[in-house]
Order: sequence, then structure tokens, then C-alpha cells
Amino acid sequence: MRISQTTEQISALRSLQDHCEIEGITLESCTVTRAKANATFLQPFSVKPQLSNVAFSHGGEHFVVEVSFEYAAWDSSEPPERIFCVNCTFEVCYRMQDGYVPTDAEKTLFSRGTAVFNCWPYAREFLRDITSRLGHQVPVLPLLRITPKKTEPPVEKLNPAPATVALPGNR
Repeated sequence: MRISQTTEQISALRSLQDHCEIEGITLESCTVTRAKANATFLQPFSVKPQLSNVAFSHGGEHFVVEVSFEYAAWDSSEPPERIFCVNCTFEVCYRMQDGYVPTDAEKTLFSRGTAVFNCWPYAREFLRDITSRLGHQVPVLPLLRITPKKTEPPVEKLNPAPATVALPGNR
């Protein structure tokens, strides 16, 4: 899994990051389904983790982010058969310092960057535990990778101004 942000986006989230401390990370909700015990599957198997949702709320000195992940394991048959699916949401609570009030952009970028990064180890451990309880081989999930995002060119360069055309009656 990857988090990609531009240099400008990282600078924006850093301001919020410099004014908060993490208070706790808890499992907020989860749903788990698995195939029946007598099902047969074709190896090799693949696990596809993905970030499914990020939401935040800010009240007083608390900034709370909900980070949802989905893990689905599939076999190699055509079409692939789902072995199990885990959806989980973690709530990460931050305490704002010095009465700092972040901007909407800072909250959004922080939630999609730092908060996801903070939750990832908890999500990996949860999946490890729950798949073991489902009776499946424990999958090894990839590292969460932070990669630079290319800065997009300004809109004017993508869509040059249309040429002016004189229409009859518009002189």
C-alpha cells in the first residue's frame, strides 16, 4: 500500500503534526466473512489490502480520525474465489496543543497521511490475529510506503484559453 502526497501537501500536514500528540488508537468496528470449511481453493492465494475510507472530526482539543481498511484474500481460479474478507475501522485520537486550530486542508491531508500511517501497524496486527482465528494461514501484509506525488501542472497549462472569435452581431 502507498501514500502519495506532494511536497506542498506534506508541508500542510506537518503544521498540524507539530501541534498534536497521539492519545490512542482503538478498533471501532469490523466485519469478517470467510468461505465455508469444505470449500476448495486453487493456490497461490493473494491478499489485497486497501484503504477504504478516511473520515475525521474536530472538537475542542481533540482531533479524531477514522481509518478503514479492507483485506480480501482470493484464490487463483478463474474467476477468482474469495477466501475471506475483513473490513475494519480504527479510531485514532489526537490531542491538540496550545489551542491550535488546524485548517480544513491540514485536517484532510493529515488524516490521509499521518493518521493512516499511525493506524497501519494496528491494522496489520489485527488482520494477523483475525485470519488465524478464521483458521487461515496468516498473510504477510506489505509495508505501508510513502512515495512522493508529482506536482500537477497548473490548470491554465492543461487547458489554454480559447481563441477569441468574433461572431456576427458581436462587434
